[in-house]
Amino acid sequence: MTRADSRRLQPEVPFLYEMVISFFHAARIALDPVLQEIDGYRELQTDQHGGPVGPDHVARKVAELPIGDIFGHVGACLSATTNLGLAYVHSFRLLSFLTQNKDALPPNATKPHLAKLYDALPSASREALRRAYDGVGAHDFEIELRASPSSEPTRSETSFSGRSFRSALAYWQSHGMLQDSHLSLSSASRASVIRVFVPFRSVLVLDRILADQVAPTLGLDYKTMDQQMSSRTEDPELKWDGGMIYVSLPDKLGRLINATWIPGITSVVRIRESGTEEWSPGFETPFNKCSFVGLKPDTEYDVQVTHKNEAGEGEPAVFAIKSDPRTA
Repeated sequence: MTRADSRRLQPEVPFLYEMVISFFHAARIALDPVLQEIDGYRELQTDQHGGPVGPDHVARKVAELPIGDIFGHVGACLSATTNLGLAYVHSFRLLSFLTQNKDALPPNATKPHLAKLYDALPSASREALRRAYDGVGAHDFEIELRASPSSEPTRSETSFSGRSFRSALAYWQSHGMLQDSHLSLSSASRASVIRVFVPFRSVLVLDRILADQVAPTLGLDYKTMDQQMSSRTEDPELKWDGGMIYVSLPDKLGRLINATWIPGITSVVRIRESGTEEWSPGFETPFNKCSFVGLKPDTEYDVQVTHKNEAGEGEPAVFAIKSDPRTA
């Protein structure tokens, strides 16, 4: 794209980019509590050939939820798929502007077609999108909710296993999963069935497209989902061996952020019952919180804290506490 082209497209491109980011962000916010509830962030197993194994745990998780929670998640998925579909449509339009200086969406199009928008991109862009799709090791889920006299269980399926990116786009289009919200409801033989699409892999794929294809072309700093995740499925682990502190921080994609360091200052804590003279043996800690066990209930204690570094211990600070009346 020439500098003149960039100037001519300047009003259109930033608008499309902000539109994509807004729809994508809305999809992620709607989808996150669903994935947390059904354990959708869990790393899934593969078979002996390396292919993905269906996520049976998703169906079990959903079946255990109260009916009100289930349909709350159905609504969240409908919002997520609608916004995600719009984000995909406009990201393909944006890529077409950036690579071909034209809109991939035909004039007066009443309904965008994802696979056709993909086909309208140059071969190099299609290949880059295919690599992004193949490089995401996660699943989309289809959850089936069934209410019938036989009480058939809720079940889930893995979408797009073995499909190419282009085939996945066509599948989304034919089922109305993205821009129309994927929800099918049928009633036959006194059975009601609802199928809901949970587009986790689709979200991750678009995240990679924005990070690898769109943002660099625009010269923007884009943070991927794993860089922004603050909510975790597991608690962080924090250990100290007397010298080194070890921290293990898991994210929602099952990856770990590990860190180690030697604290420059530690604290030495001692305790005694008020009115007595003997302090307990001091214990050293690099952390700013501690708890005591084995205290007498409803009793006042003195706590002494000194800070320690390579030069030794500093002046002590003493303060009083009172144990809980229910302390065992």
